[in-house]
Amino acid sequence: MEDAEALGVLMLEAYRGTIDDGGETLDDARGEVVKTLTGGYGAFDFEASEVIEREGVVVAGTIVTHYEGLPMIAFSLTLPAWRRLGLARGGLLRAMERLTLAGHARVQLAVTRGNTAAERLYESLGFTDASIAAHG
Repeated sequence: MEDAEALGVLMLEAYRGTIDDGGETLDDARGEVVKTLTGGYGAFDFEASEVIEREGVVVAGTIVTHYEGLPMIAFSLTLPAWRRLGLARGGLLRAMERLTLAGHARVQLAVTRGNTAAERLYESLGFTDASIAAHG
C-alpha cells in the first residue's frame, strides 16, 4: 500500500476545484485509493493500470478494476499542471490495449455529468453513454 499516499495526493489535487471536489481531505483521498486497491470497486487490475511519474512525483494515473464482470476504468487522474499534455489519453489507450491483449472486448467507466473535459476525452476514445443509448 505504499502507493496509496502518492495516489491519494494525486487524487486530491486532480479533483480540487472541479465538479468532483467534495471538500475531501488527504485522508479521505487516501482512503478512497485503499478502497480501490483492495477491491472496493471490484478486483484491482495491476497489469492494466499505470502511474506516470516525473521527477519523482506521480503526475497521472489510470486505475483499472473489474466490476460486475467487466473491466472498469475506476480512475483517470492528472495533476492540474500536467493536463492537456496527452497523459490521460495515453494512459487510457495503454490500459485499453493491455485489456484487449488480456482478452477483454469491452471496458466500462463512470464519469460525473458536467465534467466536460473528461466526457470529451472519453467520447473521443469511443466510449458512449450506455444509459442514454439504452433509453434514447
